[in-house]
Amino acid sequence: MMATSKFDVTGGLEPKLDLMDPDYPRDDPNYRESVSMWIFDDLNRVQLPRFLLDDIPGDEQSRSLFLNVAFSDGRALVRWSPGPRTGMIDASGAPTIYGGGGLEFRVVEPWVRWTARYRGTMTETTSTQLIHGKPQGAPVDVEVLIEMQSAAPPWIPGTMGQNAARLMTEATTESLFMGRGFRYEQLVLATGRCRIGAEIFDISGRGLRVHRRSSRDVEGFWGHAWQSAVFPDGRGFGYIAFPPSPADGSIYIEGYFFDGQRMLPAAVRKIPWLRSAAPAGQDVGFEMETEAGLVRVRAETVATTFRNGSGGELGNWPPELLLQQGCARYELENQTAFGMIERSNFKAELEPPIC
Repeated sequence: MMATSKFDVTGGLEPKLDLMDPDYPRDDPNYRESVSMWIFDDLNRVQLPRFLLDDIPGDEQSRSLFLNVAFSDGRALVRWSPGPRTGMIDASGAPTIYGGGGLEFRVVEPWVRWTARYRGTMTETTSTQLIHGKPQGAPVDVEVLIEMQSAAPPWIPGTMGQNAARLMTEATTESLFMGRGFRYEQLVLATGRCRIGAEIFDISGRGLRVHRRSSRDVEGFWGHAWQSAVFPDGRGFGYIAFPPSPADGSIYIEGYFFDGQRMLPAAVRKIPWLRSAAPAGQDVGFEMETEAGLVRVRAETVATTFRNGSGGELGNWPPELLLQQGCARYELENQTAFGMIERSNFKAELEPPIC
């Protein structure tokens, strides 16, 4: 974990913006607060490609859980189901807690440190099985405890270019998919432990945390690519891209490169769209053009999960899309790190097509 930083980890944002919102707008049928983490072990013993907790619009008693664990041999564990929500207020009276269904995220120091805990069951399956249908397997008792510390300032989509700002602020399908409101993500370093049945994995690595307070609607979505990682020398990146809209041809591609001190807007090239589904071994490298020059990132998927079809925890996610969430090994010059990848595409457009 980092002891000191050479940059402003807050990005100039107020501490309260990193807390929860107990007074959310109940008149918005699509409003959701959401917290998630993507945590990757440096030794690749176990990977946690997204632990998500999400409000269910109109339901003040439950929250939706979307939990994935993945291994490089194709083994996977998932939980995609609602659970009873818990309160946001801590012992000091501050809204630092976001919990439900056995999963709890807690703000220890805004923009600096957070914890995540989970205790419950998950379904043991495989990445290959998830490509083709719903998870099938035995329930397994799982415990996870993660401590996170910021490794870069937060990135707010819509702040890295004029076109991105327009698409994220106007009433577009792109902004509704991302969440029209306040959303940010932040690269982190992480330590912790994961117990799966009798197996215990100590985790030391890195990842991403995401917090959203916004109105969200994914109906009519048509696919995307999302990648991020932070390297041992402190540099990192992140981007989100949508292919051209089938409605009007608009293109949303927004990214940043963190040079260890500054968040630099980046034009992303050679985006690895999801063209075929495989548990691992796919080339997902890309390029970024920044004011400091061209950045070439080599990458390969190493452990993934998939979601085939729609379901309550995905809201009105189009059932025609296959969703991939996983871990990739990234290389930048002499640096190597495990990081996140999420992609989606129409199942009929994959090679081979998926029913």
